[in-house]
Amino acid sequence: MSQQAKSEFDTVRDDLTKLSDDIANLAASLKEGATDAAREQLAAARDRFERLTDEARTRGEEHLENLAATIEERPLTSVLIAFGVGIVLGRLFDR
Repeated sequence: MSQQAKSEFDTVRDDLTKLSDDIANLAASLKEGATDAAREQLAAARDRFERLTDEARTRGEEHLENLAATIEERPLTSVLIAFGVGIVLGRLFDR
């Protein structure tokens, strides 16, 4: 092999080594970026979940307060409704 061919071969080999290193660095950067994006999405989902559970809790508490107020205003009606619901559920579960 001539000296020029050997020199060109060494240059190509060095370029391929550098290219391989660059690809490895790029892959690591992409992985790190994907991990960061996944973390951001997870944090956003967690925040949304917490917001929705707080909202559901607040609505549930409001409905319970309204129900308690209705029961206090109309205790006899509430007892009769509960009795009727109990009979219906009892018949459904007997089947």
